[in-house]
Amino acid sequence: MPFGNLRRYDVQAKYAFSLAMVSILPSVGALWMGWSRFNPDIGRIVYGSQGRFLLAFAGCVALSTAPAALGFVLGWSSAGQRRNDQSNRSWIAFFVGGGVLTFNIVLLIAFFMLRLKPQD
Repeated sequence: MPFGNLRRYDVQAKYAFSLAMVSILPSVGALWMGWSRFNPDIGRIVYGSQGRFLLAFAGCVALSTAPAALGFVLGWSSAGQRRNDQSNRSWIAFFVGGGVLTFNIVLLIAFFMLRLKPQD
């Protein structure tokens, strides 16, 4: 089996770490998109109704949430197990995945509170 057996805790730790690290980039992309559209004069995120900003923003958040959740769960499952010789990767994945999930929730709340309704 080329991908490893997911019943082994060290394989779970490896995948959890990889998924948690991959989830950081789309989350930073969503942050950059929201920050670049923020208008400090009116205190709102401005975007047009004809553009695809909302779809791209939601896509970045979704592409970040899925691997972060998987990394969080796999890290939680394999952390602290006696047969896991890569326990540090499990803990890193657990905390990074949880942090990215929390950041995505805060980012979505901030976006929906600060957005200016699109105008035609």
